[in-house]
Amino acid sequence: MCRMIGFSFSDNKYIDDLYNMLKDMAKNGIKKPHPHGFGIYAKNAEGEILYHKFEETIYNTNLQLPKLKIGIMHARKASPNSPISFLQLHPFIDEKGNVFCHNGTIFTADKNNLFKSDSYEYFQKIKNFKNNDELIWNLKNFVLNNKFTGANFLLIKEDKLYAFCYYNSEPEYYTMWYSENVVSSESLGYGFQKMNKGELLIFENGTLTFKELVI
Repeated sequence: MCRMIGFSFSDNKYIDDLYNMLKDMAKNGIKKPHPHGFGIYAKNAEGEILYHKFEETIYNTNLQLPKLKIGIMHARKASPNSPISFLQLHPFIDEKGNVFCHNGTIFTADKNNLFKSDSYEYFQKIKNFKNNDELIWNLKNFVLNNKFTGANFLLIKEDKLYAFCYYNSEPEYYTMWYSENVVSSESLGYGFQKMNKGELLIFENGTLTFKELVI
């Protein structure tokens, strides 16, 4: 169970406000606190990558972040009976540069992986697609064949930001929010609107390029 923010801009931009908003969500937001570490993956327009995971609680940490163009940030609250260590921290990244973070508990996931993580298993199930239709098929297959609280995720693949909202409980906690270039676990203020359950969003270069109810 987690709080997360994704962003996609047309050029490099400081994200201190988004970082501070994630800190506030983790400390004061719905089902507070989210104390079990945090992580960030981001790139600037020049292709330089920032990728760090921290075991420290996010709201007790201060970072100075450079200007960035696309990225995801994640603050963790471990599900009951789940391990709490560096290995379980999000975002996850694979050998192809796909990056993923998730909010929810996948009860049917096989945790027999390096990270002992249901979220990582979810990542492996949905990440391989060549177009939107293949991704939608992956999502439908996963939702129909697994039991979970929430299947919300943020994914960066080939410099596009993907956001998916789906849940089986606690709509207030699992509903995601979005603006023209930011997606968040909670509303960040004016200009944000709710994602519908089953909705997929895709952002590229600061523009929302795809918005569809896929499940």
